[in-house]
Amino acid sequence: MAPPSYSDLGKAARDVFNSGYVFDVLKLDLKTNQNVEIKAGGTQHLASGAVNANLETKYVINKSKYLFTLVEKWNTNDVMTTEASISGLLPGVKLTTDGTFDRKKQSKAVRVKSEYKNDYVSLNLDTEFKALKPIINASAVVAYNGWLGGFNVKYNTGDKELQSNNLALSYVAKQFVFTTTVNDNKLFGGSVFQKLSDKLDLGLQVSWSSESNDSSLAVGSQYQLNQDVKLRAKINNKSQLCIGSGIKVKEGVTLTLASLLECRQFNQGGHKFGIGLELAL
Repeated sequence: MAPPSYSDLGKAARDVFNSGYVFDVLKLDLKTNQNVEIKAGGTQHLASGAVNANLETKYVINKSKYLFTLVEKWNTNDVMTTEASISGLLPGVKLTTDGTFDRKKQSKAVRVKSEYKNDYVSLNLDTEFKALKPIINASAVVAYNGWLGGFNVKYNTGDKELQSNNLALSYVAKQFVFTTTVNDNKLFGGSVFQKLSDKLDLGLQVSWSSESNDSSLAVGSQYQLNQDVKLRAKINNKSQLCIGSGIKVKEGVTLTLASLLECRQFNQGGHKFGIGLELAL
């Protein structure tokens, strides 16, 4: 099995903390799984009343060993993206190109992405062209006996500046994942994911900034109560308690409820709530 891309290192723990939480919004997502996959979504922020929406269409052509994918995206900020990808030209190789047009800012960008994977290594090279001098984003992950080591760099050829320099080390077992990261030699972080049972997952996240000397600690869990209900909870060192649930109303309809409680100043308000509805047709 090929190792994950750099951006997916520690994903199991991040999903415990991020998946299923919607705060201060009403959210609606709709998707179809026909020949042309269509996704539409919208959010309304409860505090400001602002509404954002997006639309995505995806068309997949599977011809022998070749896989072609065409994706079109649009949102209410008038940002349009067209993406085309192909895999199967060579074993483990995937090539992608996309173009983005921001109508409000009258700006354009083109990005070319390449990916190579085998059982021991995952390589990614993204090149973004906003001008003649591109921004290069490169990453690599190497696997050995359950250990995953990766690095990621982002370089602006126009400014001749190294914008980011990140390292990560992860250990993956059957029901346990440990990941540690160092970003720009300033932000140090770590996460632990533990599958305690078929129904219960536990996550831990810590981080420390050498620049500001700020630190954070969070513990989260998700419990599959039954085949239709999943419960989630997390708390951090700022005494912010988040509680959420995912309820399968019926086949293809999922309701998400979430709340954020400021426990340190419980009587002063500042609490947030959110509702999400996902429809799969």
